[in-house]
Amino acid sequence: MSIEEQDKLNFEELSCLIIDDDRFSRTMIKTALSQIGVKEIHDAEDYVNAAGLIKQHNLDVILLDQEIPSMNGTEIAKKLRSGEIDPSKKDIPIVMVTIDVKESTVLEAKKLNIKEYLIKPISPIALKKRLNSAISIKKK
Repeated sequence: MSIEEQDKLNFEELSCLIIDDDRFSRTMIKTALSQIGVKEIHDAEDYVNAAGLIKQHNLDVILLDQEIPSMNGTEIAKKLRSGEIDPSKKDIPIVMVTIDVKESTVLEAKKLNIKEYLIKPISPIALKKRLNSAISIKKK
């Protein structure tokens, strides 16, 4: 995707879900999303709340932390990809937003069709690039 195509993506029309147990991290990601123009932002601190929001909303992308005590990000992604949460939403693009850079975690994310990986702390510019990439992959 060229820079011109990236800029054509209308971030104001995106619906995003942030799944992160840390309130400060969720706030920082919300701020970055707002700065790039995203208007519809949902957030959840754990799997139970996230599953409810996934069922309830037509989401374009999920921003998922790996380090969630109750159920980690790759476990949540497995439940989403298997269709356990909602069979019609198992292909929602996921961007892993985490501090976890272990090779095993990155490889597991790739197996789960998580195309984008963003290391905290994030910048709005890096987030915009990852969202563009994740959404363009979905549209192919």
